[in-house]
Amino acid sequence: MKKVYIYRRFERFWHWTQTLLILTLALTGFEVHGSFSLFGFQRAVLIHDNAAYTYMGLLILIFFWLFITGEWRMYMPTKKHIFDQVEYYIHGIFHQAEHPTHKTMFNKFNPLQKGTYFALDFVILPVMVGSGIMYLFFSDSLKFHNGYALEPIAYVHVAGAFILIGFVIAHVYLTTTGYKPMSAIKAMITGWEEMSDEEAEVAVRENIRMLMRFSQRKIMNADGEEDDNMFDVSLSQEIDHTKAMMIDFQKKLKESNVGYFKIDKDGIYVEVNDIWRELYSKTDVGDPIGQDYRLNRKAEDRKTVETVFAQILQGKTITGSLVARYNSDGSKSFHTISASPFYENNKIAGMEGYIIDRG
Repeated sequence: MKKVYIYRRFERFWHWTQTLLILTLALTGFEVHGSFSLFGFQRAVLIHDNAAYTYMGLLILIFFWLFITGEWRMYMPTKKHIFDQVEYYIHGIFHQAEHPTHKTMFNKFNPLQKGTYFALDFVILPVMVGSGIMYLFFSDSLKFHNGYALEPIAYVHVAGAFILIGFVIAHVYLTTTGYKPMSAIKAMITGWEEMSDEEAEVAVRENIRMLMRFSQRKIMNADGEEDDNMFDVSLSQEIDHTKAMMIDFQKKLKESNVGYFKIDKDGIYVEVNDIWRELYSKTDVGDPIGQDYRLNRKAEDRKTVETVFAQILQGKTITGSLVARYNSDGSKSFHTISASPFYENNKIAGMEGYIIDRG
């Protein structure tokens, strides 16, 4: 079992704040509807109204963040793997089948989740907000013919509430279907999700690939795949936020079980993290800083890393290249390497990247 960084701090903040507000609105809303008595009608109305104002403010903040950072792409519906996902939920999930899609920091949702969240965020919530605003600000002008003009609005608002409650119930159930029953809930608290070793390797490799692509200002589509179009000038704000996100993500990678390295253009190690040192602790490398990047390589593996290094210095990005390291006892271990150029004064100054242990 390994942990992979999936959810950033603001995502976790608005998720739990939204959850609290939806539950508060549902509880007080059904009391106003006459379903039960808990706070008393007047207090329930007051709490419901204030929670509604707060939620509208939060939604504005969330949508602003989604569009400024480009995260909205993850909510765009897609047909890719949708039938595989349906089959998985109907049958595969009960037979320990492999999940048809893999969660990463940049592609958190499977096709069914994308469709559900899109309908929730761009259909159900706007309807709920719109009908709620009509109640808050136009109820007096709509009270004619014994108030029946409000009745269809009430039906729409209550129907939306039932849909939201149904979503919450289904959502809570699906959080228990991860690697462990509490894995998804813990992930939304800490940001780090527990996964099997195989799933974690796929997720980390994809996260690294995306990091490398973003470093070259590539844009990603709704399926978490590289788009051939470069960012255009009108998206300059999104670029700034994406760069900030990449810096944060890079820090998280260095804190995870992924080895990080930085090599100058002369092929000399200038930085590695503790995980890199741990992976190489059984070799004769010692302190790599100041040493040549081809250390601890034999002829066939030296050719691989030399090819990678040459391509990086030409401005290319490499992901998932398999290389070996040789231990003190003569045994051989493997890891995948992903790397891209780093720049100083707008010129390629070397390469930096990550290694994932393959054993």
